[in-house]
Amino acid sequence: MISVLVTGLTEKWDGVQVVLSLSVALLSAYLGFRLASGKSRTGRGAKRLRPIFAALVLGMGTWLVHVISLLSYHHRITLRYDLLTASAAIAVVSLSAYIMFLLFAKQQPLTSRLAGAVFGVGVMVMSALGIAALRPNFVVGVDPTIGLFSAAIIFISGYFALYVLGNFRLSAGYRLAELFAALILGAGIFVMQYTVLGALRSGGVRSAAAALGYTGLPPSYFVAGISALVSVILAITWMFMVFERRTLKQIAFLDPLTGLRNRYALSEESDRRLAEERLGSMVLINLDRFKVINDTLGRDLGDLLLTHAAQRIRDRIQEREALFRMDGDEFLLVGAENDPDKLLERVNRMLEEIGRPYMIEGNELYVTASAGVSLFPEHGRSRGALLKAADAALDQAKASGKDKTVFFNAGIGGQLSRKMELEKDLRLAFEYGQFFIVYQPKWNARSGEEAGFEALLRWRHPEKGIVSPGEFIPIAEETGLIVPMTRWMLGEVCRQNKSWHDEGLFRVCISVNMSYRVFESMTLFDMVDEALRSSGLPGKMLELEITESIAMKNMAITLSQLQRVRDLGVQVSMDDFGTGHSSLGRLDEIPVDTLKIDQSFVKSSNLASKQALIVGIIGIARLLDLEVVAEGVETEEQAEFLLSRGCVLMQGYYYGRPMPPKEVEAGKWRIGAATGGTAEME
Repeated sequence: MISVLVTGLTEKWDGVQVVLSLSVALLSAYLGFRLASGKSRTGRGAKRLRPIFAALVLGMGTWLVHVISLLSYHHRITLRYDLLTASAAIAVVSLSAYIMFLLFAKQQPLTSRLAGAVFGVGVMVMSALGIAALRPNFVVGVDPTIGLFSAAIIFISGYFALYVLGNFRLSAGYRLAELFAALILGAGIFVMQYTVLGALRSGGVRSAAAALGYTGLPPSYFVAGISALVSVILAITWMFMVFERRTLKQIAFLDPLTGLRNRYALSEESDRRLAEERLGSMVLINLDRFKVINDTLGRDLGDLLLTHAAQRIRDRIQEREALFRMDGDEFLLVGAENDPDKLLERVNRMLEEIGRPYMIEGNELYVTASAGVSLFPEHGRSRGALLKAADAALDQAKASGKDKTVFFNAGIGGQLSRKMELEKDLRLAFEYGQFFIVYQPKWNARSGEEAGFEALLRWRHPEKGIVSPGEFIPIAEETGLIVPMTRWMLGEVCRQNKSWHDEGLFRVCISVNMSYRVFESMTLFDMVDEALRSSGLPGKMLELEITESIAMKNMAITLSQLQRVRDLGVQVSMDDFGTGHSSLGRLDEIPVDTLKIDQSFVKSSNLASKQALIVGIIGIARLLDLEVVAEGVETEEQAEFLLSRGCVLMQGYYYGRPMPPKEVEAGKWRIGAATGGTAEME
């Protein structure tokens, strides 16, 4: 019936077939894409049928375009098709469309490119079978140049149609992408079919159109039309590629949470400001104790808090300033102002605004912020130098109490230079054997004998002398060097303790401090197991010291690692209890054997409030059947108070300073313990 209708229209006007074939090509391509990409709500079976229906729609549409294009070329000759050959043509093009949809659904670049090629081959085979199915058949040959050109058209249109569709698969503009992809593929099918007619050669006649009785428009019109459609395809593809680049740039340079530009956009902005002489300062703003809120109330609430804080800063910036979100809870303000007084006033107002209470999902939250400021050109003439100076000033603001603004200065610069030097030298410390271990005794005040030792890492720098652990341990944690340092230390401590056991000097447990970096590396068990095996030390003679913050950070991962090392017989103690994150509610879940009372409590044990806290910690340890050790015991009064409250194990200068193994073996620390003096502390 369709053939009769189309033939009737042909007798009226040849242009109707051109419009009709183009419409069929576009509609079948669009419906095919819609069916293939649609989401089924009727179950898995219907989902599997979608690409089949899509392939049939696209295959039948392509075949109709082929038929209509031939019908538009004749008036006087009625064309008939061999049913078997025509059916094979429809089956081939439908199968190629089905394979194209399956390959495209894999969402892989290689298979997506192959998908367009498979459909292109299917269309070419369909066209060849369609010509072969003609009755009567006038075609005796094909012009190779025009034939290759028609093949190139369908391959190019298929590739770019899937390119557009694939690059916007997950974007909000996917429906629009479907429309444009259908326009590209449909136009390609249409152009390819009419180009194929120009490639056909009939017996004794150069033009197939003349043999078929075509009396319509001259060939130059079709050449112009084909060129125009190819131009449209390329123009649409180019527009989508430009749009894609802009979209990707926007995604790469924008922070999805706050909507601010991110650190990757900073280089472009700072370079432009330097060129235009509009770079006056950089202000690095960091929220104080944000991690506590994030850990206790959850990341979702933490993200909302970050969004609100970012908006408050954004509301305070001026037209000549740019705001970036760097990492986590850190923001960078880049502006033209370099007057210290004006800048200090503005930044302090920002910090006050950030410090106002937040009401988020029924929670009243409080958070403060610290800021580090660097000025151009006093503190640097490049983006990297200014950012480094602002970061150093921010560290100083954090270290000096938080909730304040600090400008970079020469003193901070000296600290920064020293930090960089130490970081560089720290990497060579292993190679040159500059690390050594000292041991501080733990004393049983009731029995009057040693109860164990704590191993402490020290660094003897060839030029700077003994570097404080407070300096090099944070650097080691930042750089990740703390992991191999801990591995080495565990091996040395286990060998030393085994040696003391074999010589009959001490049969006590030695503790080693752990870093959160070791838990992040997921190598704790291997480290401990290797140290125990290589030394032959029983697991019960080794203790790992963790802090509250380590226990509460990624708790599930931390606890699983602790449980594994406890299966080796190793003991676990919680250091600085009461000063870190609030772990009291989950203390019974943490596999620890000992609680250590922080030295800040012991130092102020003459105060009633601190005494109450100490008694509370001792009571908690008793109820949970845990040992308790008091750190930082320096006076007889402190020792007597702790003993009177039931704390038997103590550690501090009153009982002995940290000493190298030879001094420990010589028993020098016992002099201080026996006399109660501090002559050996220095």
